[in-house]
Amino acid sequence: MALTLSLSACNEQTTQATQTGQASTLAQTLEEEDRQAALYDQADSLWYLENERAKRLAEGAAAPESIIQSSPQSKREVGDYSFTQPPVPPVSKPGQLLNLPDPGTTPRFTVTGLQWPANVGDLSISMWAKDKMAAFSLTIDDNHVQDHAFWYEMSEQYGWKWTWFLIANQIGWSSADHWGHWQKALDQGHDVQSHGQTHLCDALFYTFREYRQSQVEIERSLANAKVRSLAYPFGINTDKRGSPCEPLTSERTKNSRAEAAKYFLAARDVYGALSSPAKIDYLKVPSVSSSRNFLNPQAPWAYFDSVFNPTSANYRTWYVVHYHNVPNDTAKNEVRQVLAHLQAVEDKVWIAPFTQVAQYGQEFATAQLTNVQRTANSVSFQLKDQMNDTWFDQPLTVKLRLPDAWSGNLSVQQNSVSRSVRTVVNQDKTYALFEVIPDRGLVTVTY
Repeated sequence: MALTLSLSACNEQTTQATQTGQASTLAQTLEEEDRQAALYDQADSLWYLENERAKRLAEGAAAPESIIQSSPQSKREVGDYSFTQPPVPPVSKPGQLLNLPDPGTTPRFTVTGLQWPANVGDLSISMWAKDKMAAFSLTIDDNHVQDHAFWYEMSEQYGWKWTWFLIANQIGWSSADHWGHWQKALDQGHDVQSHGQTHLCDALFYTFREYRQSQVEIERSLANAKVRSLAYPFGINTDKRGSPCEPLTSERTKNSRAEAAKYFLAARDVYGALSSPAKIDYLKVPSVSSSRNFLNPQAPWAYFDSVFNPTSANYRTWYVVHYHNVPNDTAKNEVRQVLAHLQAVEDKVWIAPFTQVAQYGQEFATAQLTNVQRTANSVSFQLKDQMNDTWFDQPLTVKLRLPDAWSGNLSVQQNSVSRSVRTVVNQDKTYALFEVIPDRGLVTVTY
């Protein structure tokens, strides 16, 4: 009998070990497939754009004089020999950081569930806007104007905004892709940012020019554009395999985190393996290509619902995806599946453009409440952070515990300007939720 039990236990352990090993092998296989697919997506996208350009030229479209020529600017008057210096980006310094350093393995803060201040008048800062559990951003690389109608349809259906990362020197040579397309995206509330000047595909462009000139050109060509984010062409490791740019492998045409830090508050990679929200490197933000394995629990690095699991390293993190072209109904339906799932969990997820979430995350990581003063029916305080006030103006969500016998009167002002406020109830306690901008003056809540 004892031998039988022993053999039975051994068989169970062997079976469990085998299943664990198989699951581990499957996860490793899926992850490697995702890595390869992300590289393929980059290369395929560039070939598509190059082929479309060749078709337009064959149909008689005028060819640009040089591949590195910028889009046409307004002509200067005869006798005007002036030079207008583009605005110089601010310098990152203590107390006015342009971006946070890589945290490495040391978390910036402790990740917990939603906070519910215990005592009347107590305050807490929400880790994500609107006191959501996690954050999500959908981004689109390269200049696939042909897909705008689809993305606008999805935006209108769900009420969310996307981020487009543009290759600046490819815009303006044809009615198929001109600055008017991107002005429309910007005017509709979408985020328009940089994917480099030439996608690191021109030997005459040093990396700093690739970053800086794209930033300047987009801002000069689009009204109200603020280019503060970058998507690394070919990813941070500049893997050009399979792309039209593969022969160009010089050191001066490789991505540089140090250079990106001079011009952008955040930069996005092309491969996604989720990380703790307390360990996000905002100059190497992971991104899941084409949302692969978004709904697959066997792919823990990319499974979206892991953001709700307190035992997962991805708990409450920022989930970023990126697309290139969506060439057929199959690809579009895959996008629809992702968006439909997000809609089902929207009460727990802040869905916002890439730059906004990058601002919020870095503000939160360095934020503190100071000069807190309480009376019987009011609280005043200042909200401060360590980020540059010119670039970081994303409101942070603050939560306040209200009295059990709260009368219903409630107002929030920051620097004498009224701020919107709403209430939520948790375990029979009432809380005020409101948004204030760091370093913008005294906040007074009256209740």
